[in-house]
Amino acid sequence: MIKQYILFSLFLFFIACELKVEESGIPDVAIDLEINLNDIDNTDLKLIGGYKYFAGGVRGIIVYHESMNTYKAYDRNCTFQPEDACAIVEVHTSGFYIEDTCCKSTFDLNGFPTGGPALFPLKEYRVSLAGDILFVFN
Repeated sequence: MIKQYILFSLFLFFIACELKVEESGIPDVAIDLEINLNDIDNTDLKLIGGYKYFAGGVRGIIVYHESMNTYKAYDRNCTFQPEDACAIVEVHTSGFYIEDTCCKSTFDLNGFPTGGPALFPLKEYRVSLAGDILFVFN
């Protein structure tokens, strides 16, 4: 009986811990972007390591060409105090990481925090490639 009680208590403990994970605080907004990679304005996205900013999301969207047929899309809203007007991230001029110059948070190109006060990763949107058309959505 005691073993069952202990196992049940541990089970509840792990469930409770999982439910207490805080959200980044960035609101959900509908995203439905269609990007033609053959458009002259999108030539940077043809190169691996290339990126471009787009309107949409909460504070804009960064689309990043990670590898051969892999693209990533993140909201530009920093996850540290996302309600602040200056909580906007951009790709550093080196192209090696993403930063918020306001709070000094930095993120790797997979959206995970690497420095500064931000604790949560950037909000990521789903991406699908069909030929030369890139779809960003949620």
